[in-house]
Amino acid sequence: MAGLLAEAIKKAKRVYICGNGGSFANAQHIQNDLEGKGIRAHTVNPASLTRTANDQSYEDIFAQWVGVHGEPGDLLLVLSGSGNSPNIIKALRKGKELGMSTWAMLGYPAGKAASIADVSIVAGPNMQAAEEAQLVAGHEVWGCLRNS
Repeated sequence: MAGLLAEAIKKAKRVYICGNGGSFANAQHIQNDLEGKGIRAHTVNPASLTRTANDQSYEDIFAQWVGVHGEPGDLLLVLSGSGNSPNIIKALRKGKELGMSTWAMLGYPAGKAASIADVSIVAGPNMQAAEEAQLVAGHEVWGCLRNS
């Protein structure tokens, strides 16, 4: 899985990563590692996130961001313990609408995100295991990129 994701990242023009709570922190960690390899990786900044949540709705925070910045050929990676968060679902739909490649790393196989993303990875049987697996996968991807 890490090798396939590393290849998708190498092919993408830009990489966008999002998640809620611990998954948001993991997204920032992975983004930082990718930028260390010279990959244009982005997470939404807190000012934009809270502006959108305040002016529109929390459900729109990632879809609005992807809609403004995303383009065909970009990669959207969503991290989610449940795979059912409305903001994650909307982001995936927006990414697909724009012609982005969409990947989801989820904690539950029945999450709605699994049926929307181009590639869905079940990272664990619960939120805690999923968040731990997100970091492990991020480090494995970095290793694949480092060694390629």
